[in-house]
Amino acid sequence: MGSVVPAHREGARPIGSAMAAAVKDREVLQRLSFLFQAAHWVLPHSPALARFYCSIQRGTARRLVLRLAPSVKRTVCRRCCSLLLPGTGGCLRLRGRGQPRTVLHCQSCGRHRRYLCAKPRPLEQATPPGDPL
Repeated sequence: MGSVVPAHREGARPIGSAMAAAVKDREVLQRLSFLFQAAHWVLPHSPALARFYCSIQRGTARRLVLRLAPSVKRTVCRRCCSLLLPGTGGCLRLRGRGQPRTVLHCQSCGRHRRYLCAKPRPLEQATPPGDPL
């Protein structure tokens, strides 16, 4: 007697190791996340070591051609690789001539980063446009 192999359905999820292979560079992404968390943890004790961890993280992501999350990119200075946390390594301000924006100022190298604030979305209408009031 042979073993019975189930027929694959279209749209069915893969079983076993195929699900684990969904993320291509899982170990590298875990290492990048660990370096970022380690930089946050060590920042109050040694800002130079935190900069070193951030530079290693950035270099590894560049070498392997991986994209960092926007939240990670916004908290690391592009020039000196220091963490831009308000109060410790950076200064956060809101400016607003015209369209409001957030300005991050690095305290170690003096570089400014400007991000536009999102416009508030209009509320959806309570009644559909085709219905009479």
